[in-house]
Amino acid sequence: MKRSILDDVLSPSPPDALYHYTTQVGLIGIVQDKAIWATHTQYLNDHQEYKHAIQLVKDQLATLLKEAPKGTTKELLAEMEQSIEGIESVNVCVCCFSEVKDSLSQWRAYGGSSSGYAIGFTGAFLRDVSNKNNFHLVRCIYKPSEQKALVRALLEEVLEENIECRKTEKETDAEPQGGNLGAYLHRYAPILKNISFAEEREWRLISRPMSCTREGFDYRPGDSMITPFFRIPLSGDDTEFRVHHIVVGPTPHPQQSIQSVRSLLLSERVPRVGGALGRDVVSASDVPYRSW
Repeated sequence: MKRSILDDVLSPSPPDALYHYTTQVGLIGIVQDKAIWATHTQYLNDHQEYKHAIQLVKDQLATLLKEAPKGTTKELLAEMEQSIEGIESVNVCVCCFSEVKDSLSQWRAYGGSSSGYAIGFTGAFLRDVSNKNNFHLVRCIYKPSEQKALVRALLEEVLEENIECRKTEKETDAEPQGGNLGAYLHRYAPILKNISFAEEREWRLISRPMSCTREGFDYRPGDSMITPFFRIPLSGDDTEFRVHHIVVGPTPHPQQSIQSVRSLLLSERVPRVGGALGRDVVSASDVPYRSW
């Protein structure tokens, strides 16, 4: 049951389309470079990223420690608790998408002052990109009850692994303190988000931990600090960059904005899914929002 919960979370079937909200600069960069940026988890807009999951883990570990009898189990739980201190600083990068193609909150958060875009890709395309880059494509979890169940299953799974390791005397100096808890958390922590963000209906491309010397790992200027990120290629020898749909966000010049996006796609020879470069690839937002 525990293994099933953990596996199901990492292997959902994505929806037909997922949308990445971005600015003018972001859209031009993605279309021209055929790549998308995944930001280090500790430099995203939500300052509680990853830390929210760590707190959930600490709360559940405290409960397990209180319930555990003295001896090996309690010792192993204490080691697991110590092993997660500071792990959020590890280079795990995520790229965010939404099931919603025309969201007021997303335009406000990511669209810039008056010219945002929602770039739609098919779920199948993103799944292929994820697999080829050794990432996970996963739906975020917002409900506290579901988060608690996932964290509990994870801790019980790791505890069982550690107990078995002790019994069979397989423990070595090379084994990390707390077993594989830290490694597992790098997979699951980025999808556990505060319920206040639930309307975003977010999916994420999530990297494994990576070295800052890995090709594609880079830095960009941020609003208040330098931001680490990873360039995810969206094309390759057997992958053709394709756009499913682009929504032009609220703007004082919707028709001109639509036309310039169509022109950008044509200039870069970007085919729509199915091979067409039809005019229906780009449309205007229906949200009656004005920021200018």
